[in-house]
Amino acid sequence: MELQLLTPEQWAKERKRLIDFAVRFGEKRLTVAAIHSLRRLQPELLSQEESGTVIAVARLGSRIVGLGYAEEAGEKGCIVVTHPEARGLGMGNALMEAIMKKLGKLTCQVALDNVPSLTLFFGLGMKAVSMSTGPTGKPTLRFEWSQDTTKGAIPPSLK
Repeated sequence: MELQLLTPEQWAKERKRLIDFAVRFGEKRLTVAAIHSLRRLQPELLSQEESGTVIAVARLGSRIVGLGYAEEAGEKGCIVVTHPEARGLGMGNALMEAIMKKLGKLTCQVALDNVPSLTLFFGLGMKAVSMSTGPTGKPTLRFEWSQDTTKGAIPPSLK
C-alpha cells in the first residue's frame, strides 16, 4: 500500500475520481455537506499550512483503496472512506494517522449508528467531547484530538 498526501496539482488532477470514490464507497454514511465540502475544496488550500487542510489517499498499485480528508482540521469537513475489499486491513487507521500527524489536531463528527467510524476514532485515541443531532437527524458524536493535550493517547505511529 502506498499512502500519499496530495499536492494542489494532484488534487486538481484527481478531484473527480476521488469524489466519485467517496460517493461510491461511502455507503451513504457521508453527509451531503461533507461531500459538498470536498467538491468545493480549492487546491491551493492544500499548500497553505494554516488552512488545516489535508487529503490522504491510499493506493494499491494505481487503484485507490482509501481516502481521508480534513478541512480546517476537521471543523469544516472530515471524511474517511475505504474500499470494501480493503476494510479491516488498517487502511482507515493509516489515512487518519497521516492526517493527524500532518495537522497536529483533528475534529470529526460521527453518527452513533456508524460503528466502524466510532471504532476507528476511539482506537486512534480521539475523545468524544459532545453529542448533538447531526445533519441527518441522527445522534452524532463530536471527536477531538490534539497532539498537545493527549500525550498519553497519541497513536504509536505518531510518536
